[in-house]
Amino acid sequence: MNRFRFVDAEEHPVMLLVDTDGDAELHGDQNMCKIRLAATLSILAGRLIAEELAEGCAPAADSPGWQQSDEPLLSHGGTLDREAQLWIDGTGHVWNLALPWQDNAGSTWQWYGSLDGQGAPLMRSNDWPEPQPLDALRFLRGPMSPVYRGGAA
Repeated sequence: MNRFRFVDAEEHPVMLLVDTDGDAELHGDQNMCKIRLAATLSILAGRLIAEELAEGCAPAADSPGWQQSDEPLLSHGGTLDREAQLWIDGTGHVWNLALPWQDNAGSTWQWYGSLDGQGAPLMRSNDWPEPQPLDALRFLRGPMSPVYRGGAA
């Protein structure tokens, strides 16, 4: 069944249309600051991911924004949704900070609510005396894996 809704462009200057194949069209993006629009879309993406993770849905390894590749994190361009405990780094990778993260040596790291001077989440581990920025951990001790129900994913 098709349903149509008329949208007031004054109230909603940007529209995102996504078809059943996942292809998207963005309309009206010239009416809004691109950086503000990107930040808004990042927050929405983080919320959707948080909802799916809460439902027990784990993303595929090649899902956009989930796979942590060898590219730099660009923490200075990241955004944090404190309520959802999601950090989206400057390259678009989504980090669920509500979960512990395990490094390649087996140490488990947990976010404790603070960011470093560059905007990266500071992580703590019982194996280390000082908190460490997530971007540095990923570079020095990566790859990092989220820990679900007592085991790394």
